[in-house]
Amino acid sequence: MPARIRSRLSKSGPFLRLAYSAPWPTKNADDVRSCEFLAAKALPFVKLRANDQPMWRPESFWNVRPTGNWERDLETGRKYARQAIAAMKLDQNSTLISLILQDIIKHSLEEAAKTGRRRHGPMVLGFLAEVSQSAAAGS
Repeated sequence: MPARIRSRLSKSGPFLRLAYSAPWPTKNADDVRSCEFLAAKALPFVKLRANDQPMWRPESFWNVRPTGNWERDLETGRKYARQAIAAMKLDQNSTLISLILQDIIKHSLEEAAKTGRRRHGPMVLGFLAEVSQSAAAGS
């Protein structure tokens, strides 16, 4: 009997398939929470999108304005790194530092295209020095 049904169905035309793109079910709430960036969005150098929503990714993870004072900007970069590491731990999101570094590189390339200079500013150097020091200390 099933063979007869198949032969009738194949004569009637191809099967219609429903395309449904629901997200894969998560095994726990940690998967969803890792997309929220709650603490990261509160960082002073993160630029949020207009009408930001909880699950939206920020517009930029590196939106800084240097003061022109090398020492002050260097210390500000170190402070931003300590805040980013703390936010990464609070959000339990190990990708935060890499997202910030991607935006630092993007910003540096945009500046190099405008000015023709390939040089990182003191905020970036302070940020990288603090992240490196923290990684070396194992914290």
